[in-house]
Amino acid sequence: MSTRKRIASALTAAVMLVSSAQAALAAETGWLTRGEAAAMLIAAADDYNPGVQKTNILKGYSDGSLHEERPVTRAQALVMLRRAFGGELPQPVGDNARSGYSSANFTDLPAWAAEDLQDVLSTGIVAGTTATTFSPSSYVTESQMERFIQRVYTLEGTNLKDDFYAAINKQALDASVIQPGYTGSGSFNDLAISVNQQVAQLIREAVVSPKTEGERKISALYQNIMNQTARDQAGIAPIKPYLDAVAAAKSLDELMAVHLRVQQELNAGLLVGFGLTIDAKDSSVYDLTFSSLSASLGQSGYAGATEGQKAAYLAYAAELCRLIGDSDADAAAHAQQIWDLEAAIAAKSLTNQELYDVDKTYNLYTMKQLQNLFPHVDLNAVFAQTGLTQTDRIVVGDVGELEAAAAYFDEAHLPLLKTYCRFALASSFGELLNHEFTDAQQAAYAGVSGSLTLEETAAQYVQAMMSDYLGKAYVDRHFSAKAKADVEKMVRDMLAVYRQRIQNLTWMQDETKAQAIGKLDAMKINIGYPDVWQDDLKNVSFLTVEQGGSFFENIRAISLASHDLAIKMQRDGVDRTRWLMTPDTVNACYDQTENSITFPAAILQPPFYDVNASYEQNLGSIGYVIAHEITHAFDNNGAKYDKNGNAADWWTAEDYAAFQKLCGRVVELYDGQEIAPGITCNGTLTLSENIADLGSMACLTELESKRPAPDYAALYTAAAKIWCSSYSREMKQYLTQVDVHSPDKLRGSLVLQNFQQFYDAFGIKEGDGMWLAPQDRVVIW
Repeated sequence: MSTRKRIASALTAAVMLVSSAQAALAAETGWLTRGEAAAMLIAAADDYNPGVQKTNILKGYSDGSLHEERPVTRAQALVMLRRAFGGELPQPVGDNARSGYSSANFTDLPAWAAEDLQDVLSTGIVAGTTATTFSPSSYVTESQMERFIQRVYTLEGTNLKDDFYAAINKQALDASVIQPGYTGSGSFNDLAISVNQQVAQLIREAVVSPKTEGERKISALYQNIMNQTARDQAGIAPIKPYLDAVAAAKSLDELMAVHLRVQQELNAGLLVGFGLTIDAKDSSVYDLTFSSLSASLGQSGYAGATEGQKAAYLAYAAELCRLIGDSDADAAAHAQQIWDLEAAIAAKSLTNQELYDVDKTYNLYTMKQLQNLFPHVDLNAVFAQTGLTQTDRIVVGDVGELEAAAAYFDEAHLPLLKTYCRFALASSFGELLNHEFTDAQQAAYAGVSGSLTLEETAAQYVQAMMSDYLGKAYVDRHFSAKAKADVEKMVRDMLAVYRQRIQNLTWMQDETKAQAIGKLDAMKINIGYPDVWQDDLKNVSFLTVEQGGSFFENIRAISLASHDLAIKMQRDGVDRTRWLMTPDTVNACYDQTENSITFPAAILQPPFYDVNASYEQNLGSIGYVIAHEITHAFDNNGAKYDKNGNAADWWTAEDYAAFQKLCGRVVELYDGQEIAPGITCNGTLTLSENIADLGSMACLTELESKRPAPDYAALYTAAAKIWCSSYSREMKQYLTQVDVHSPDKLRGSLVLQNFQQFYDAFGIKEGDGMWLAPQDRVVIW
C-alpha cells in the first residue's frame, strides 16, 4: 500500500501550509505530519465513513490554527483515527476481544483527549510503549499510522478489500468460542475435537463389551485412567522410590546410578539418553542419537517470554516440586533454578527453524568424543542398558545445547542436577498419578482457560497409546472410500501441475529441473490409512486396578515395549510401511527422509473435504493442505534431500543461489507482519512453511485456471475460511515465538496477495488495505 500516492490523490484540492522548519523536521525524522495523517485517514476511511472531510478530522487548536505542518503525536493520531471512522469504533467481540491489548493499566492519558482515547483504547487496538505507558506525546511514523488503520480494518471486518481474512470470516471470528482446556478454535481444532469424540465413542463401546484382545487392552487402560480414586489414594507412591533415591545421592556417580535404574525400570532418561533416528544420508538405516538436558520451552521460550508466560511456567514448576514434597519456599526456589538452568541451555540451542535444517542437526560423534564431553559420566554403562548395537555413528541434533548441558555434569552442580531429576520425574509421570498433577499442568499454559473433563482426558490418552487398534476401528467406522478416491485424483492433478510449473521456471536450469521432477515423480502418496496395520503392543498385558494393575503400570509396560521395538528397528532397518501419523489424526505431513506425503483419514472430511462441496471449495480447503505438503519437498529444508529421502546436493551452484535469494524475499515478505496489535510474525522462523503455503497457492491457482470457467473468488474464499481460527492473545504471542507455521491470518490472506488473480477476482486496487505492490509479491514454485 503506497501511502504517499494515496496522500497525493487525497490532497489534490487541498493547500498545505507547511513551514520549512517543521517540514524539514518531519522529513529528517520520518515522523508523519498532522496534514499527512489527515490525508491518510481520509483515504482509508472513505468506505466506512463516506464523505469524510479534513474538517471532520482536524479540529485545530484554541486559536483556530490547524498546524498541519507539525508532527502528529500518538494521542492526536488516535483521536483523528476515531473521528475519521465516524466518531465511534466497534467494540471487539470474539477473536478481536481475545486479541486486543488491554489498556487498563495506562496511567498517562492526557486530559484533553481522555474521552476520545478511552473509546479507542477500549477496542484493544493500541499496544502501549510499555505495559503501563501510553506515551501520548510520542510522534508517529507513516508505518505506525498504517498499522493503526489496518487494526481498525480488522476490527470492522466489513471490507474484504482492506482485510480479506477478517471480512470473509467475520461471522465465525465474532462467534468463536474456545472450549475449556483447549488452546484455540478453528477448522483444525474443531475437527480434532469432533474426531476425538468419535474415537471416544469407539473406546466406550470397547469398555462396555470388549470382543478382541485389543479392545480388552483399551478397556483396561481406560478404566485405570478413570479410576481417579485409586490414583489419588496411591499419590506419588509409584515414583517415590526414585525420588527418594535421587534425594539420597551423595555424588554424581550415585545420581547416575539412579538414572540407570530409571532407565532400566521405566525406559525413561533423566539426564542423558541414547535413541534412534533415520540416517539423513542413508534413509534405509537408523543411526544412534545422543542427547542430554534440554530447554522444555524451546530456544526462544525464555529470553522472549512475556511476564505472564514466565510466571505460568514458574507456577507450574513450583507446584510440581511442592507435590513431590518440597516446602513452599523450597518449591519456589527450585522452580527458579530449573528456569535458570533451562534458560542457560536454551541460549546455546538451535532455533526452532534451525532444528529442521539437516546441515545443522546432522552432527556425527563417536562414543569417545561424547565421553570426552562428559568426562564424569560412564556413557558406556548408560548405553549398555539400551540393548542397542553400538556404532561409531552417533548423531547429535543440537551441538550447542549438548555442550551447554555437559558443563553441568560435575560434583559442583550435583544439587542442581538432583533438583532437575526430581522435577523431571514429576513432569514426566505426574499425569499418571493423583489429580493435583493434572490440575497443575493448566498453569503451564498461559492463555488456556478451564480444563478437560476426566472422560476427555482418559479418551485422548487411550487414543494416543492405543492407535494401533483405534486407528483401524476409526477407518472402518468413519472413512469414506469415495473420499480416498477423490483425494487421490486431486493429488495426481496437483503433481501434474507441479511438474509443468517446474519445467517452466525461469530461475532454474534444465539440469536441476530434471532432478526436481525426478523427486516429484518418486514421491510416495499415503492417503487414509497404511497398507500394513501395526501391533506394537501385541505382547503387552494390561491389568485393571481390580486385577492388581494401575494407570502407571500400564504406561510403564507400553514404555518397555517401545524399548524392545527400538532394538528390533535398529536390527531390521527402516520399515517403509510405518506411517508418521495415525489415521485418526487431523493433520498432514511431508516426510523428507521418505519423500512421502501423508493425509490421514481424519482430515479427509468436512470442513477440509466435503463430497457435497464444489470443486473450488474442496480445492481451497483440502487442496491447500495437499499442495502445501507437496511443496515441502522443495522448501528450504526439503530442498536438501533427494528423491530417495537422503540428504544430498542435487542443485547447481547457480540455481541454489537463485533459490536462496528467493527465500530471502519470502523472509522479508512475512517478517514483521502484524497478526494482532503488537504481535508480529517472524519471517525467518516461519520460512519453510511460508514457502509451502506460497507454492500451494500457486499450484491451486493454476489448477483453477485450467477450468472452463475459473471461479477464483470461490477458491480464495475457501482458502481464507479453512484457516479461520481464534486463540487467546497470550497463545498467539507464544506461537509467534515457537511455531514454524505463520499465524493463520497470514495463511489465509498474505498468501493470496501474491497472485494477480486474487486482485482481479475481488477488484482490489492500489490504495486498498489488501494491496501488495507487484514488485513485492513473491512466488518461488
